[in-house]
Amino acid sequence: MVTTVRTTADAQVLDEIPEYVAPRSRVRRLIDAFVARVRPEACLFGIFAIALVIIVAVTGQFKIVENRFVHSYRFFGTVGGVVLVMLVLGYIRAPKALGARERLNVGYWQALGTLREFGPLFLTLAFYEALHDLTPILRPHTEDHLLVASDHFFLHVDVGMWLDNHIGSASMTHVMTLCYLSYAFASPVYAGLQYVRGRHRAFHDFALAITITAFLGFSGYLLLPAVGPYIYQHQLYSQPLAGWGHGGILDIISKMKGSARDAFPSLHTAMTTVVLGMMWRDARKLFWTYLPVALGLYLSTMYLRVHYATDVAAGFVVGGLALYAAPKINRWWYASRNPTPPLTPVDHVVNCTLDGVSAP
Repeated sequence: MVTTVRTTADAQVLDEIPEYVAPRSRVRRLIDAFVARVRPEACLFGIFAIALVIIVAVTGQFKIVENRFVHSYRFFGTVGGVVLVMLVLGYIRAPKALGARERLNVGYWQALGTLREFGPLFLTLAFYEALHDLTPILRPHTEDHLLVASDHFFLHVDVGMWLDNHIGSASMTHVMTLCYLSYAFASPVYAGLQYVRGRHRAFHDFALAITITAFLGFSGYLLLPAVGPYIYQHQLYSQPLAGWGHGGILDIISKMKGSARDAFPSLHTAMTTVVLGMMWRDARKLFWTYLPVALGLYLSTMYLRVHYATDVAAGFVVGGLALYAAPKINRWWYASRNPTPPLTPVDHVVNCTLDGVSAP
């Protein structure tokens, strides 16, 4: 029997020997490089895209997707506007030592980086709109009776009718309509504002929170499909709201909504909650400015007979979950994959230009 005695000197020598690490294959290096660059919202976008492809292939409803993308003026218009603004800002903010062509190049790369940042967010929302139109095909039967029963159990009234009886008027309808429509602009405008100001942490948290909200919202539409009070309870709401008006904004909203099973949860509530939560954290003055409109929006979802009170409560839950999860996911994601924050497109192009190296 041979006994090996390890001296202190031997231990020091062994400790200095680096641990063997097997060389990574080219495929593994490519995968690691891809994972290092992808963002959490891009992953959710990928899930949306795969789901949309599968559902459209099974149902054959290619026209729905085509119409949604053709008519997504709000999404593509906002993205185009932000990209144009970043092009101009990149040119203005570039060092004066650079020539006009180099400064334009800086703006170009800033705009390209902006498109990369906003792409997953707005494509996810566009895909969500397409999936939203597919809900009547996927879930032809509705479960509105459960939501009506929930409202009756907790509140003992039909909230839309109660609001109409107590505060209904032509002026109130007009105010509620404007608050309701603010939903279409609040999220993209706030995202663009944070990005233009260079608050990238706030922007990424907000983008991920909105994407999570859309993901949970569509899941809710499939789990508990419902068309909303003004369709399901049409006998109760046989009389139009005061100030509704034939061919007015509310009629347009009604026609756009159609018979989609998109009542539960209320994504108007959920996404507005995300906007308010992020404003409270990152833009307190803007929070107080938008708060009255947001409160009006919450009320308008029930006043305009689009949602049950239970939908609104579920919307608060979805928005709260997104606000809680998004910053935590981002902290883990970027800490584990990219501990050193990368240069912005402008920083990278400026450094390359000053060093006499052309931009990639």
